[in-house]
Amino acid sequence: MGRGSYRPTDETIGTNFEATLVIQEDDQGLHIDTSIVVQSGPQFEWGIWIVPDEYGTYSITARGTELDASGIGKLESVPHVGMLWTEGGAAYIAFAIFALRDSHGVRGFVREQSNTLTWELALQPQQQVVTGGNVVSFGPRRRR
Repeated sequence: MGRGSYRPTDETIGTNFEATLVIQEDDQGLHIDTSIVVQSGPQFEWGIWIVPDEYGTYSITARGTELDASGIGKLESVPHVGMLWTEGGAAYIAFAIFALRDSHGVRGFVREQSNTLTWELALQPQQQVVTGGNVVSFGPRRRR
């Protein structure tokens, strides 16, 4: 879960949104199902895949309601940064992931045609309870 806002870079008042992210990790990388509900507006959904490559970077693909984009990220050490673009370069997305006191935040820009938006999202993690037999894990980690 998270809350954020976006605004055109030539305006001072942003539009609020709420985001739900479901993150799943497997042997290939991360898959993030993302749902964003804009305050008094539409809902957007994306599937985001983040896969490490052999060059020390990450391949990022986002497919969704409004925008399909692919790109690259440097995510193994701080600062965590990435850039995505649509096929043909009609839109670009740049972002940075940073630590907050109890969570993480994401901030970035979207450039589409002659419009540029800035956006930010503060994540509020919620863990699902992982059980195994008569053992319940309350922490964010699994033992293997």
